[in-house]
Amino acid sequence: MSFQGTIEANCPNCTDGFDAPIWSFVHGGKDPVLRDQAKAMECNLLLCPSCGAAFLPEAPWIYYEPADEILAFVFPLTFKAEEAKWREKMSADFAAMRGALGDHLPVGHEPEVFFGPEGLAQLLELEDWRRDERDVMAFFAKDLKLSVYKASPAWAREQGAPSWLPYEGRSATRDTVRAGIKKIVAANDRLTAWSDYLKTLEKDPAAPLPPPALAAH
Repeated sequence: MSFQGTIEANCPNCTDGFDAPIWSFVHGGKDPVLRDQAKAMECNLLLCPSCGAAFLPEAPWIYYEPADEILAFVFPLTFKAEEAKWREKMSADFAAMRGALGDHLPVGHEPEVFFGPEGLAQLLELEDWRRDERDVMAFFAKDLKLSVYKASPAWAREQGAPSWLPYEGRSATRDTVRAGIKKIVAANDRLTAWSDYLKTLEKDPAAPLPPPALAAH
């Protein structure tokens, strides 16, 4: 569920102040319209009732999408000048959220921090592209009678690797994943994320399987 509050906004064009509703917490997994607005850098975009100017208010907000293990604190661009201060506040707020929500906040890593809307928009755009790519892989995996191991999306972003890994047999192991990926890239050589990850696996024979998606626990 997303949460909205009211702030006193000041128009940077005409300097008039007015009360405006803004989102303080956006659950992108449950509110696709708000997710699209965040991707378009329009979440919390205000229109001044006096002069009609559009602007983003000087108010931080939180974006949450558990399926892709995304938790992001979005600060106004002007806060960048005091980045250390706001990162410290983020850490304190995140610790408080974990304490209050516990297992209801399935994020096992530090949140992303963005100053201005552009960074989150780029992240969501990339996740949509990765989602389309893994859907294609899943289609081929089903056709090849392969199962799919769902790794942590946060791990996948950090490593530049796919989060869905095909495997042969009844259980996912390093060897069965390697075999599954080989079949996938043989069937579709445009799935370069998997062929690149296969090279990583073969370069390090001792590499373990990536951690599973938190939603899979």
